[in-house]
Amino acid sequence: MLVVALGLAAYFAWLSAKHRAQAARWQEIAAAQDMALIALISQGLEPVTGSLQRPQPTSAEFAVPDCLAGSAFVENLRVLGERYVADLHQVQQATAASTRQQVEAEARESAKGAVKSFATAMVSTGINVSSEIAQALRRHHGSAIFATLTKIDHGVQQMLHQAQSYVVLAGGLLGQRWPASALTDVVGAAQGAIPDYARIQPYASDRAVIARMVGPVKLILSHLLDNAARYSPPQTHVEVSAQHGHHGVTLLIDDAGKRMSEEQLERARRILDGRHEVDILNMEAHPRVGFPVIALLARRYGIKVVLSDSNRYGGMCASVFLPEAHLTTALAELEPAPQPTSVEAHAPSQPVLTENGLPTRTSRQPMHQPQQDPPGRRTSTEPARPAVIGAWQQATRQARGTAATPLEHAQDTAVRTDQEERSLDS
Repeated sequence: MLVVALGLAAYFAWLSAKHRAQAARWQEIAAAQDMALIALISQGLEPVTGSLQRPQPTSAEFAVPDCLAGSAFVENLRVLGERYVADLHQVQQATAASTRQQVEAEARESAKGAVKSFATAMVSTGINVSSEIAQALRRHHGSAIFATLTKIDHGVQQMLHQAQSYVVLAGGLLGQRWPASALTDVVGAAQGAIPDYARIQPYASDRAVIARMVGPVKLILSHLLDNAARYSPPQTHVEVSAQHGHHGVTLLIDDAGKRMSEEQLERARRILDGRHEVDILNMEAHPRVGFPVIALLARRYGIKVVLSDSNRYGGMCASVFLPEAHLTTALAELEPAPQPTSVEAHAPSQPVLTENGLPTRTSRQPMHQPQQDPPGRRTSTEPARPAVIGAWQQATRQARGTAATPLEHAQDTAVRTDQEERSLDS
């Protein structure tokens, strides 16, 4: 019995010593793990925060006790450190991107606000000047200063064209009211807003544009006409025609100029169909706003504009589809312009203006039935007229047979030579 008792005592003593040794080992490992965790925080993670300004942040490196070398705990700590670094870097990038987007959005809105404010002021001034010129043209019809007034009027219309374009580009409205107007007059108004108006072929239609669509249609057409005239030889015409259909009217603008390259045409089409939006903050020093403005107006008012790189003249063709909802045939509701008893192929030497500032519409064929002024017509001096093309439009119809280039165009020929690559817009 004594031997058994001694054996059991020895066994329990050995077992107790073993447990004490294991407990000491576990305590040592626990202490080492605590030291490794502290090392990860102090040595591995803290330096990472300061390195986030660099493209590649510092990895989480830390010292571990020898007793933990190669252990799963250390490996898990390394994975934890790497995930911390990756997540911290991702959060830093997301925060920077969000801040950058917010700053750019604020800058964009500020830029749009500044552009819109300035352009709106220019539009307001231009409308007032245009109204005064319209009255002066009626008062001084046939006098020596009539020709000077018409040149000033043409310059004002070009200024309004540019100012209204920037208003639209900045997200604003045109800021000008028009009455419902004959499509012929709207095309003529667009023609009157470009430098090379004399090269645009006359266009006549019995359709009319509703009041709210006159301004957008005029601005779209003026950009397309200007582009066609600028990038075609000065001795050629720009032809405006129309296809009347069940769903609306399609205006066709054909030139005999240099075609766009495939890359330019694709970019222009991407702008027109909304796949590519022009950022006002990323525009060039001399921005080309034609197609961006056309795209904005077309999407806003439901107008479809399509570019084609081939026509019967070997140049470009732009088509503008006006839905039937934008049109009317009730020309009797408009203020008709008085017609002369017989209109010959050549326009009169002095143009005739209606009382609301519109030029009289003439036909290439003689008209044998005169149309008298309706009684009780009102006199309108408001700037809300669909066109102020007046004398400088009709007087130049005499020269259209030879496609004479106006004086204003003489200073612009350097940007319209045949050797120049055609631009995306005007």
